[in-house]
Amino acid sequence: MNWINRFLLANWSHIFDALLLTMALLYGIQIGESRVQKAWDIEKQKIGLAQTRQEQYVADVRLSQSQITQEISNEYKKSSKLLADSQPDTRFGGMCNGAATSGRDLPLVPETSARAAPARSDSLPASPGDAGSVSCEQLSKDAAQTTLMLVEIQRWVEAMQTSYRVGQAPE
Repeated sequence: MNWINRFLLANWSHIFDALLLTMALLYGIQIGESRVQKAWDIEKQKIGLAQTRQEQYVADVRLSQSQITQEISNEYKKSSKLLADSQPDTRFGGMCNGAATSGRDLPLVPETSARAAPARSDSLPASPGDAGSVSCEQLSKDAAQTTLMLVEIQRWVEAMQTSYRVGQAPE
């Protein structure tokens, strides 16, 4: 045991230096680890916040598009009803249902051209595969209904494009 005491007394400064360096190393590792963990937590929070913003944006866009679709659908139904009410009712001698429209014009639905021939009383022959017949009045109604559908689809597309441009995704 004597040689251990002599060794310790002769090299006490080196042993003390090694002990101090080991303590500094362990303290540095602990501080570095806590800083890395803190930076990692901050980064995770940023990613979570960005993900939450993106999810909210998607929900807002879906809600906006749903509202636009519902508005266009309601306007289409209203215009379709006005169109149907303004068409001649062949059951009552070709008279228009004037009470339902009450003098209101149908916006965005073109009128029949003045050059168009008046509705014929005879029916157009149907295709050989079709057992029924199609009248000029029915073709006129179908054309007006199709025009109304196309106009409403165009309005819907424009509204969707506008809502997309206004609410571009956050970065």
